[in-house]
Amino acid sequence: MIGNQTKGRGFRGLLNYLQSQEGAKLIGGNMGSNNARALAVEFKISRQLNLEADRVVYHASLSLPPNERLDDATWNEIAHRYLEEMGFDSNQYVVYRHSNTQHDHIHICASRIRLDNGKIVHDSWDYKRSESIIRQLERDYGLQQTQGSHEKLTRNPSIGQQRRLEREQREYTNGDRPTQQERPIKQQLQELIDRATADHLTMPQLIERLQIEGVKVRHGLTRNGKSKGISYSWKGQQFSGTNLGAAYTWPGLQKHKGVNYQPKRDDQPIISLLLTPAKPTQPKPVQAVQTNQQPSNTHNQPQNQPELNLWQQRYQQLSLTLKLTALSPNDRDRKIICHLINQEQPAEEIKDLIKNGSIQRTQAEFKQLVELAIDDLEKQRQKTIRRGLSR
Repeated sequence: MIGNQTKGRGFRGLLNYLQSQEGAKLIGGNMGSNNARALAVEFKISRQLNLEADRVVYHASLSLPPNERLDDATWNEIAHRYLEEMGFDSNQYVVYRHSNTQHDHIHICASRIRLDNGKIVHDSWDYKRSESIIRQLERDYGLQQTQGSHEKLTRNPSIGQQRRLEREQREYTNGDRPTQQERPIKQQLQELIDRATADHLTMPQLIERLQIEGVKVRHGLTRNGKSKGISYSWKGQQFSGTNLGAAYTWPGLQKHKGVNYQPKRDDQPIISLLLTPAKPTQPKPVQAVQTNQQPSNTHNQPQNQPELNLWQQRYQQLSLTLKLTALSPNDRDRKIICHLINQEQPAEEIKDLIKNGSIQRTQAEFKQLVELAIDDLEKQRQKTIRRGLSR
């Protein structure tokens, strides 16, 4: 069984969707109404208990493999157990069953506001808890065991992507399409990373190789220097490491792909590459190293990395921590100035960091950047005030 969950703001839009699908059937819940409009009105009962709450709509779907089906009563039991174990034991909810795909599946629309105390259901680690609950439901109801996302090294294309590929292949075979369908960008990127990591290289070398192939790489650090993860952008699409699969996350690249990462050795070259990406120079895709060849200098850093002074090191660390590496130098400097002003850093330190840590700035350029940063801060302050008054 596969589960998905999202949170939203409006009940009516979700209920309209659930009701409008071909073959849709309202099979359960604890509500008295039987159509989208009336149910949306009824959900206001819990909504009135917590007017300050924002994303109060909980939408979960549970889907079986193509070869399995359940009756309405069993689906209702599963939905009820799933919600209770997710913490929705005093909440309004309805269950819709859909038959518009080859996968027997249900949708749950629930209010995140509890009826007993008006509080929002705790959602910490909800995705991990959901997978654990689903695995237990599979065992209890004798269903086929589905591999969880945390157990997979590679995320497969979605059902929608698979259907598109099948449709385009039929069109090509019937002569209705001039060219064969292209594999999903996600799959192409996974294969590109697989080839790039074939010779057990270092993390800076991997990032440089991917940049040469046109992949934009982003990596973030927390304030205490721990990795926040890695994400990729290629051919106009963005993917987190988790979205590609466990083997493509920051720890997964090290564990499953053999990428060598040592923070003291690698962090400075990585930051430099993120701020000044390597330009694509090779028209050919990344080639895996032949198995009978030994990679030379596999732990060397990308060439020609300049030695950084203390201001440059601090500037790069801030750029990485604040996720500013993809911005232009002017926008990046403005964001850093805003951050430092909020942190109440001395004016001289801000001036020294911007002038010595990035590109060379004249006094006039620095002054203009400060004025723009102050304007940004004022706009943000006004926005915060308006948001508070509108509640």
